[in-house]
Amino acid sequence: MSHDLFRRKVITRIKTAIMEFTDAAGVGHPFLKGRIREIALDNLFKPLLPAGFEIGTGKVIDHKGYQSSEIDLIIYNRSVLPTIMYSKREGLFPAETCFYAIEVKSEANPAQIRDAIAKAKDLRKIQYLPGVYEHDVGKPHVITLIIPTFFAFTTSLKGKGRSELDRYREIDSNSEIDPCIRVICVIGRGYWWFRSDDKKWVFHPPTPDHDEVVDFLSGVINTIPGSFMSRGRPRLGNYLMLAEGRSVVLE
Repeated sequence: MSHDLFRRKVITRIKTAIMEFTDAAGVGHPFLKGRIREIALDNLFKPLLPAGFEIGTGKVIDHKGYQSSEIDLIIYNRSVLPTIMYSKREGLFPAETCFYAIEVKSEANPAQIRDAIAKAKDLRKIQYLPGVYEHDVGKPHVITLIIPTFFAFTTSLKGKGRSELDRYREIDSNSEIDPCIRVICVIGRGYWWFRSDDKKWVFHPPTPDHDEVVDFLSGVINTIPGSFMSRGRPRLGNYLMLAEGRSVVLE
């Protein structure tokens, strides 16, 4: 059962985020894309993150030299590995430090969904470092991969006959087996997440208190600890040293 004080606080923050978004969109804010990232970060995600977890924007990198596309919001933890920051929030984030890659859009529409899918496909090219080693006997290492997520303040869909998931299914041919986007939340329309165990989508309908967003934020926060534990102790040296084979064993 929810605690009313926590719940009311989160609902107030959601309503504040919606109001700030509406104000920025209504005056044709010249930097709307960056502004909606800030609105979502400051009002929705940042206040709920456990200690040690932060949010940035930029690219995910791996130890092989790969860089993802630019991602709106990345939930990460520098206690796993250090990041390369170019400003307070912008930088390059080693894959092992990252847990969610969230695309934050003013409107859910086909172009934005396709763009988010393309970025999610980029994330699948990442090679993660192991976090357990040969001396960790009896500790199989199963990494929880970065979770691609789509969040929007409004939608181009009209009426109630067609859902955001219906449209997503039309765009992603693997939506019922291995969808590129695993979590979708559109304010006023609902929250959907893909349950990998039985290959089913789970739907949380909207309410006047925006429980679709409350549940979405709850899902993100609830899954972070398990993802963090799955990363183990990756070794930063793999990001620093040149290719294997440089060393020589001396007789």
